[in-house]
Amino acid sequence: MDGTSGTPLGTWITTTEAAQRLGVKRATLYAYVSRGLLRSERRPGQQESLFDRTQIDIMASATRPPGGPQPVLRFRSVATAVSSQVDGELFYRGRPLGDVVALGSLEEAAALVMGAPVSRAIPDARSGVDIRLSALPLERRMPVALQLLAAADPFASDTDPERVRAAALPTLRGALTLVAGGGGGSARARRELARPDLTALVLQVLGGSPSAPGDVAVLRVLLVALLDHGLTASTVAARVAASTRAGLHDCLSAAYAAMAGPLHGAAPVSAHALLADGVDPAVLVARSLRERGGVAGFGHFLYPGGDPRADVVLEALWRRRGTTRLRRRVEGLVTLVGERTGALPNIDLASAAVLQALGLPAESGEVVFQVARSVGVAAHVVEEYAEEPLRWRGRDPQG
Repeated sequence: MDGTSGTPLGTWITTTEAAQRLGVKRATLYAYVSRGLLRSERRPGQQESLFDRTQIDIMASATRPPGGPQPVLRFRSVATAVSSQVDGELFYRGRPLGDVVALGSLEEAAALVMGAPVSRAIPDARSGVDIRLSALPLERRMPVALQLLAAADPFASDTDPERVRAAALPTLRGALTLVAGGGGGSARARRELARPDLTALVLQVLGGSPSAPGDVAVLRVLLVALLDHGLTASTVAARVAASTRAGLHDCLSAAYAAMAGPLHGAAPVSAHALLADGVDPAVLVARSLRERGGVAGFGHFLYPGGDPRADVVLEALWRRRGTTRLRRRVEGLVTLVGERTGALPNIDLASAAVLQALGLPAESGEVVFQVARSVGVAAHVVEEYAEEPLRWRGRDPQG
């Protein structure tokens, strides 16, 4: 027992973790304390106030962030160390997004999110299954490639956390290599596909030029900005699968299914149309407001003051040569939507702008999301393997 309060040891959490669990700012947390909704303690040598975890979990299961989607299933509160949103900023493993972007390569950023060394190995995907991935729609290729890898891997159901952590980046590279056309052929052809850094390989898969350093640089920033975003729909889908002790490939497949929705991973596809040459953005914005009540690429309930990911990506994009006209279109659209709704650009608009600048099709937005978020999803899967199995169950309102 804790000698100061009679509360069992290990049930106190810091202000930062309490705010993350509730999805609120620290100032909001302190307001709850002042109103008597929560209690906190300060202890000698402790920089942050401590909160009763049970109280926080009860509040988390009964509330939602202002403006968040409804209805919220009453799952018990789930904490994650992969990423966090604090005071309008995004952190990966406690490091600000800007610092992670500055690491210089997608592999280094992915390794930080995974908590694993950088690996450039690719698994052998020659499973004897003859499927031409290029015949599939672009956004369907990664999910199919992932299952081909699983079919060729007798250890695809392995749930050992350390082995899964080590296998995550090679699995992602292997799927990309298959999509790029490296599943068969000579060993030399496979080595050629293994040479580019991961961002260049993604650009090749999307039909861009992996030898264009400016294109690779801006795409890398976009991919890093999308690596993880906490307990999103796709992450939760993967964690539910992981709680049944499904292997990494199947957990990623569950995540890809959730990403396919137009409100999640496919959201940049809708935003892409707003930036096309020769269209009247006012007509599209008016139609979107009439039919959906909002505009794709704008607004985020976690970032009422503006999405920091969009800021980082657009800043990198405008440093690329030849983006002056696109920048004017984006700024005009931002002004128009701001005057009509007050909403600010989010990462989906930034993603669409990058794809427009690189001359890539709209559906590339979903593929970029699949690739980048695979890293964060894998990190969440590893976390979930450390929890009690089958813990994800909705509360029966009649029970």
